[in-house]
Amino acid sequence: MSSPKILLTGATGFIGGTVLAALLDHPVLKDAVITLLLRGKSHANTLEATYGSRVNTVIYEDIDDAATTTTAASKVDMVINAGPGFHLGAPEALIRGLAQRKSETGRDVWMIHTSGTSNVAERFISKIHLYEHPDLELDDANDDVYAYEKKLEEERKYQQRIVELRVVELGLELGVKTVSIQSPIIFGKGRGLFNQSSITIPASVRSALKHGHMVLIEDGRGIWGHVHVADLAELYAIVAVKLLEKADVPTGKKGIIFSANGEHTWKSLAQKAADALVSEGRLNTAVLKSVKLSEGPKYLSFEGFESNEEMVEMGFASNAMTISTVGRTLGWNPKRGEEAWNKGFEDDVKAVLAERK
Repeated sequence: MSSPKILLTGATGFIGGTVLAALLDHPVLKDAVITLLLRGKSHANTLEATYGSRVNTVIYEDIDDAATTTTAASKVDMVINAGPGFHLGAPEALIRGLAQRKSETGRDVWMIHTSGTSNVAERFISKIHLYEHPDLELDDANDDVYAYEKKLEEERKYQQRIVELRVVELGLELGVKTVSIQSPIIFGKGRGLFNQSSITIPASVRSALKHGHMVLIEDGRGIWGHVHVADLAELYAIVAVKLLEKADVPTGKKGIIFSANGEHTWKSLAQKAADALVSEGRLNTAVLKSVKLSEGPKYLSFEGFESNEEMVEMGFASNAMTISTVGRTLGWNPKRGEEAWNKGFEDDVKAVLAERK
């Protein structure tokens, strides 16, 4: 395999920064130069100083800069889009750029997209979507995840799902092979140079510090998966290499895959976070305070997003149980299990407290 041309977006983020480290570490990619699409020369300078000739930086105005995004993608064989999963314009521009590349070279091109398992979640509190049977677990190798998401879209529109389906469909239309990696709760310390903290657990920790108690939506019985960010990044690298090697990787409608490596209830997540805060002496009680879904937006939110009932139910109270068969078939062997999950709460609490110093 000749040295591949790869473009990575989101390299300053939690997922993207860790994916970059995993790509640079992979022996098959030892001669690859990773192009990074970045906003701001200061980030570019830091990345170039750290990684030297292994990275090539391209500066764009912002995530809506479709012209620069398309041009950057037109010069590579593969794009790994680790940017926000709710933004439609960027992945469309990336796919159109890859299609230009294919038209000019006649070679295959690929896009690995980042999404989340809230796309397939059961909203059992609001009853907006209920599973056909209570313990449904979707298997990315044996279930038609694309068809399931299309069915959900008929019931209720959801922006992240809209984006993922558009990635699949535009890729098929333009001849770009796509894989979308749907992740559950991502935990652990990132390996990137900038944002090294996860999202969901810190959001719960910040809420508890603000209100003096850890909040639980309703009874917290919903179940989600989780994965350590370093294991997740290794999955991205494996998928990338297998695609470049023309291995048997499902793409398009069959290419929506999962990354879960463990499960938890929302109640257990809240309890572990509360216990970690009490251990640090920053919370007086580990007793959880249950609130109605309608009250949730007053307590819980993700940074950069306006809180509402849909966001709170999807992100802190739904069911989303998935089985990551495809990745394991490709050789993915996640190593960070329940011990790392438990330690992740201590790390996230310390990271949030460090923000406040």
